[in-house]
Amino acid sequence: MPDIDMDLLVAKPLPDKCGYSWTLASRLGHMLQIAQERYGPRDPTYTILGYEFIDGVPQIWYPGNCGNIVIQLGLECLNDMVQACYQLAHECIHLLSPTGGSSSTVLEDGLAAYFASSYVRERLHTDIHPSMATYQVACSKVETLLNLDPCAIRNLRVQQPIISLITAELIKENYPTISAQVAASLVKKFDRDSGT
Repeated sequence: MPDIDMDLLVAKPLPDKCGYSWTLASRLGHMLQIAQERYGPRDPTYTILGYEFIDGVPQIWYPGNCGNIVIQLGLECLNDMVQACYQLAHECIHLLSPTGGSSSTVLEDGLAAYFASSYVRERLHTDIHPSMATYQVACSKVETLLNLDPCAIRNLRVQQPIISLITAELIKENYPTISAQVAASLVKKFDRDSGT
C-alpha cells in the first residue's frame, strides 16, 4: 500500500479563514460544475456517493444497481494529487449521463480523456495526456468535433442527453462538415484494450 498524501483527504482552513484547502471531495464538485457548464447537465436520477481507491483501473461502479455511483481511482493516486485529479476528472464525464454499466462510446471516453487533460492543465498547470493509444485516438477524434464547435457536446445532448447514445446521423445533422468516417468512429463502442 502506498503512502497517503493527506492533502487528498484532509481540508485545512485557508489563511484568510474564508474557506478550506482543496481535497478530492471539493475537486470533484469543482470538476462536475465545469463539466456541466461545458457539456450539459448531469442526469440527477443517479446519486454520486463519492470515490474510493482500488487495486485496478479507474472506473465508475454502480453498487447494488439501484441508481448509486461510486468513482473508483487507482491506488497509485493515494500519494499523487495530480494523477488523482486526472483520473477523477476523466470519471466525471461518465457521471454526466451514466449508462448503468453498459459500455461507453469513443465519443464519451474520448471526451473523458480530453476533459481530464484540460482540467489538470488549466487548474494544476501540469500536462498529462492519455498513455494508452486507444484513449489518444479517441481524444483526437473528439478534438476534431470540438474544433468545429467547442459547444458541440452540449448542443448534441439537447437532442440526445445520453452521450453514448448520440448517433453518427445526429452528429452529421448538426455538424455537416465533419467527415462521415469520423462521425461513425465517434459512436462506436469504446474498447480500451484493443482499439477504438
